[in-house]
Amino acid sequence: MAQSPASNAAHNPPTTYYLPPTPIPKAIRLKAQKGHKPIMPLPPSFQFSQSSLHDFETCPRRFKLRYLDRLRWPAVEVEPIVEAERLARLGQDFHRLVQQHLIGLEVEVLNGYLVSAEDELRTWWQSYLAHRPEVLAVATLHPELTLSAPLRDYRVLARFDLLAVLPGGEFLIIDWKTSRQKPQREHLARRVQTRVYPYVLAQAGAAFNQGRPIDPAAIKMIYWYAQFPNEPEQFDYSPQLFQRDEQFLSQLVEQIQNSDFPLVESHEPCHHCVYRSYCNRGDSAGPLTELPPEAEPEAALDVLDLDWEQIAEIQF
Repeated sequence: MAQSPASNAAHNPPTTYYLPPTPIPKAIRLKAQKGHKPIMPLPPSFQFSQSSLHDFETCPRRFKLRYLDRLRWPAVEVEPIVEAERLARLGQDFHRLVQQHLIGLEVEVLNGYLVSAEDELRTWWQSYLAHRPEVLAVATLHPELTLSAPLRDYRVLARFDLLAVLPGGEFLIIDWKTSRQKPQREHLARRVQTRVYPYVLAQAGAAFNQGRPIDPAAIKMIYWYAQFPNEPEQFDYSPQLFQRDEQFLSQLVEQIQNSDFPLVESHEPCHHCVYRSYCNRGDSAGPLTELPPEAEPEAALDVLDLDWEQIAEIQF
């Protein structure tokens, strides 16, 4: 069993919002006829993540190429590539700074690392110091924590930037974002990550609740944006949402199990897809300015190159 070190932090609390029980979003519907066999069955050891589930919703073929065929990227994601790589690197550096602060490194020490850093990174860092959630000052903190929970015949993994356990028994999942755009709240509510993370914590978080299962009503998820430090988005969980998400995720896995992994009908997702040349959907990358917030370059570093089997995790 692996746990992250604990520490404390402080400042302005986020505004509280509530996630309505929205209907299950329509993934690409695939026929599972009697006797039908998928083109490539999932290996028994396959582990889902919010990224792989999101990829299947976006394009089943992308899911196959990335997670089953495990192909390397044949094309750049966006143009200009130098700027995209710069933003991805800054996002990585910011997450590393915050993680080091949360495990106890002094601000003065971390400031010393920023002497030659880009202005954008220094601005994000100062925004974090001034506007990080105030409740972190009294919480037990577990940065960079990975949990694993069963999902049908497989497992689903969730990697939290931060799990904060409050003295009153509340559990905050905080995700640090460095994207230049902030998605609409309605989009965040439908996002697979907003469903997977609280669900996995409710399923697998007993070790952080004195061995007792966590009540879904005690779980909150916060997206904190370095570019918009005063505009965090908080989603409160509930037993009803837990049941909804369990049904949604179970149905999504069933679709994947029975999928022939067709191309998505719309060509729009192909503009920023690194596999577009495999599908004859174009050779040129889409512009960085048109990259959707949920597909910022920072995500590429965190997800596309990630070998989940190498991550220490807590399994339940």
